[in-house]
Amino acid sequence: MKGKIFTPDEANRMLPLVARIADDIVATYADVNRALQAFEDEKTRAEDDESRLPELRRRDEEVANVLDRFQRLIEEIEALGGTVKDYERGLIDFYGEVEGDIVYLCWQRGETHIRSWHGLDEGFGRRRPLPQTVEAA
Repeated sequence: MKGKIFTPDEANRMLPLVARIADDIVATYADVNRALQAFEDEKTRAEDDESRLPELRRRDEEVANVLDRFQRLIEEIEALGGTVKDYERGLIDFYGEVEGDIVYLCWQRGETHIRSWHGLDEGFGRRRPLPQTVEAA
């Protein structure tokens, strides 16, 4: 494990920015999938018709551009100390501490505050509410 250990208050203060980036991640992930599908469709057409090669190259550049944008968004979250766990739902974890254990403070797009946590070797399905003594008021 490497990275800052956040209190729920510290992580919650970042949520307005994190939420905007998470919205962009979700939208850009959909763009990545559309661009990849368009590339694959064009690749199939180009196999039968070499005149389609310029369009295939354009689609390839489109994939590269959207992947680059997507990677920059992931890096923005990482620079804030978070880890993106699910690109479609905008699920982001931050290292935290609960009852003396290092855990993930778990936030999902649409939530107003971090109120849940799970162990480092657990996933979203094992989320538990933060203890009242740890959770921000």
